[in-house]
Amino acid sequence: MKKGTVIGIVIGLVIALIIGGVIGVMAMRIFMLEEDLAEQTTVQEQNLPQEVTPPVTQPQKPAAPQVQQPQSQEGDSEYPGVDVETEVSRIRAIYNDTVANLDRYSVEVEQEGINLYYDEWGLKCVIIPRGAWGMDYSRYYYYENQQLIFAYYEAKDAHRFYFYEGELMRWRYTPNAQDAQNATNYDWANTPEFAQWEQIVRNEGNSFVY
Repeated sequence: MKKGTVIGIVIGLVIALIIGGVIGVMAMRIFMLEEDLAEQTTVQEQNLPQEVTPPVTQPQKPAAPQVQQPQSQEGDSEYPGVDVETEVSRIRAIYNDTVANLDRYSVEVEQEGINLYYDEWGLKCVIIPRGAWGMDYSRYYYYENQQLIFAYYEAKDAHRFYFYEGELMRWRYTPNAQDAQNATNYDWANTPEFAQWEQIVRNEGNSFVY
């Protein structure tokens, strides 16, 4: 083989190797670039904000309404010199005397079985049966000198009303009419309940006084 031919082959092989190496390096760089792009895409996907699913909450059941019981209060009396216990004791004595002599009084019977009892000086007592005039209470009214001094309402619960000079002085309430000792006194109380009962009892009780 001629010397020039050998040199040409060697040069050709060298060139081929050089070109092959360049192509290999380029291929490797392209492969590495693709891997870098893939990794960056994965990182970006990992860094994307996640969709937040709102927690499932159960609707809250509204609380049952609370029953408010009236609280015992003592208001400012228009009669500061009046001792309530002393006056209540006096009214009880009149009540006991009236009940003891009830059969001696003259009686007037009105509609719905309402009984009015009189002595020679005027009205002493009114007894109204339960249900009369649409009220679910039996009612008893007692008078001194034609003025209402005491009333008693009874159903499942019981109310006692003591008056002084036409004003409600004491409202004594018991939730169980059969347990008269378990009661609460409200003396000259400044509450809507106290004022409402005063109006109801006084208006009906005074309606019988002619």
